[in-house]
Amino acid sequence: MEPVLDFNGKKIFIAPHTPKTTMFAKELQEEYDFTFLGFIDNFQEGEGIVKPSHIRQEYDLILILSQNHGNAIYKDFTKKLPQNKLIKVEQYHGTYHFLELQEVEQSLRAEQNKKRKQLFLKYLSRTLDVLGYKRSKIIFISKDSITSNNKALFAHCFREGLNVCMLTDNLAQYNKLKTLNMPAVQLESWQAYLLMALAKITIQDQANLTEEINLLTPKQKRLQMWHGIPLKRLNKLTTVSYDYLISTSDFVNETTLSHVINAREYKDFGYPRNDIFLKESHDDYDLLFCDSAIYEFAKKNFGTDHKVALYMPTHRESTKAAKIPLDFEQLNTYLQQKNITLILKLHHFVQALYTEEKRYTNILFHSTQGDVYPLLKFTDILITDYSSVYFDFLLLNRPIIFFDYDKEEYEANMQGFLYDYKAFTPGVHVKSQEELQRVLISPENGFKEQRKVLCDRLYTYIDPKTSERIKLEIFQ
Repeated sequence: MEPVLDFNGKKIFIAPHTPKTTMFAKELQEEYDFTFLGFIDNFQEGEGIVKPSHIRQEYDLILILSQNHGNAIYKDFTKKLPQNKLIKVEQYHGTYHFLELQEVEQSLRAEQNKKRKQLFLKYLSRTLDVLGYKRSKIIFISKDSITSNNKALFAHCFREGLNVCMLTDNLAQYNKLKTLNMPAVQLESWQAYLLMALAKITIQDQANLTEEINLLTPKQKRLQMWHGIPLKRLNKLTTVSYDYLISTSDFVNETTLSHVINAREYKDFGYPRNDIFLKESHDDYDLLFCDSAIYEFAKKNFGTDHKVALYMPTHRESTKAAKIPLDFEQLNTYLQQKNITLILKLHHFVQALYTEEKRYTNILFHSTQGDVYPLLKFTDILITDYSSVYFDFLLLNRPIIFFDYDKEEYEANMQGFLYDYKAFTPGVHVKSQEELQRVLISPENGFKEQRKVLCDRLYTYIDPKTSERIKLEIFQ
């Protein structure tokens, strides 16, 4: 917690109501002695939630924390509420930063510049329609990092010679694409907005740039692939609608994703990222952003007496909650003795907590923004908790260990799970390092049939042809 303001003795609201702000409220209460009045949200309803126009009680501050909509909420609140009681909060690498008025104004100016680009996009898209312009470009939009389904489908389409371009604000990954002569443009540039206007179809695997997506014309198609089968509860995305949502089965659409994402058509094609570990071999495009040394190590040892385990914990909402209860020194010694190597793929602000990772012989840290899906092909054991990666790993029907040491707290913060947790987690559940080390030796324990039954329920297709299905049925 950034010690800029003293909240002691204050009466405070927090906006909006999300799992992130729920965790924020809890952590703030651990640091300061103040009266928490509840959440302010225009769209959510429930106990402890009030709309900004319905506030009746006295308060000192309203803290606004929202990664994608913070500026919009701040500006909306200033129309109805005293500006001197509003504080915009941002989260950098797990630390909360309370913006001063000057910083908020700078952020709003950047937002205004973005509005000009959006206006450009809106009128150019419509002008091109009037002129009868025949669009052919397939535009991928990746904010923060290029991984998951966007990377896999983009690589496939480029390999197939389609007219594609990746829009990204990740400079390192942008430069990597350029070294491979793959078309890429920086996301916040005017050129990016030009390409969106020229797009025949825009593709995302996250709910970013929803305002831009809404500015496209009906002649431009919007494809949302999402980033995995959800286990944790998600708020419905009410501000945007897509032409197509890619999922894995009718069951997944009907039970979860159709309640979260609005789309004209729901396609149970599977996920492009799963093509990568189901295919026979990998090329340079499949291995984009994958750590080559770790990949070669896993490939070399797969099928031998040396076991490879991959640990991918789900994202927590803060550094404190994300701290892993493992003694790496002790764990490394144990792994040496048992001839096991553990690969960790952590969130970037979590890995920053482990500054001495280079000295471990049997614990390898993969790049936080890299792609580990090629590694899954050569992974003997997956260790996770609530991450959607384990649904993907079902396709290989190999052992899964659920290291769910904070299940009760996490479940409460996420307002429950979408599926019955016990029925939908076919593997050994452990709460401590001692238990984890013990089951690493023999993690199977009769879950093979349960994994298969769940996999058949969640997937219509079990093959490496998802990207090709999308290409043939949507891009034509």
